[in-house]
Amino acid sequence: MRVLIVSDIHSNLPALDAVLLDAERYGAADAVWCLGDIVGYGPKPVECVERLRSLGALAITGNHDAAAVGRLGLEDFNYFAAEACRWTMT
Repeated sequence: MRVLIVSDIHSNLPALDAVLLDAERYGAADAVWCLGDIVGYGPKPVECVERLRSLGALAITGNHDAAAVGRLGLEDFNYFAAEACRWTMT
């Protein structure tokens, strides 16, 4: 079984697409696993989630993901991470 493992995407759709394109050069993966932090910092959180969903990716929740949906407080995040989470929440 060939598994593509991605992590710490942080709402960066161009980077995610670049990784997916590069991975395709080595042959199709049987599964995609995401180790968390799909959202945060970058401008395309919804698009990144949708892209992973379209691939049937199995994902665990990262701290940025949990904060963006209100399951984790922002007090331990640096200023930029907290602002990105607040922006993602809206």
